[in-house]
Amino acid sequence: MKNVVRYGLPLLVVIAIGAYWYDINSESEVSPTRTLLDHMGDECELIAEKAALKLPEALPFQKMEKIARKLRVLETCMNDRGFVENPAWVKYAQPIAQKVAAQSKISENEAYETFRRQKMIEFSSAKEGPMYWIPAKSQANN
Repeated sequence: MKNVVRYGLPLLVVIAIGAYWYDINSESEVSPTRTLLDHMGDECELIAEKAALKLPEALPFQKMEKIARKLRVLETCMNDRGFVENPAWVKYAQPIAQKVAAQSKISENEAYETFRRQKMIEFSSAKEGPMYWIPAKSQANN
């Protein structure tokens, strides 16, 4: 019985540590790789958040100013990192904005800007329609 406790217990601990280490390493291999757009988008979102962090939000127009500042900084940051608005996305968005404007009884420009603000912060694959951001060099080829 003494030998089981003396050798068995440490052996069991070593096996458990080895299984834990194997499990952690196997999970990291399964995780999907991030695209350059995902990486740049996350960086630019962080920069945009920091740019608007200290702006006050007491009044409704101040909230709108803060959102506008974030999105302007995000757009500038993405442009600096080589991504631009996809012209195919603009063509895709215009009929959708017209439909939303008619249903909501708002201007087409407001509907378009609202839709644009939603889509410009999506950096992973678009579920429907084209992606908002494309690399700048691919636009030059069109």
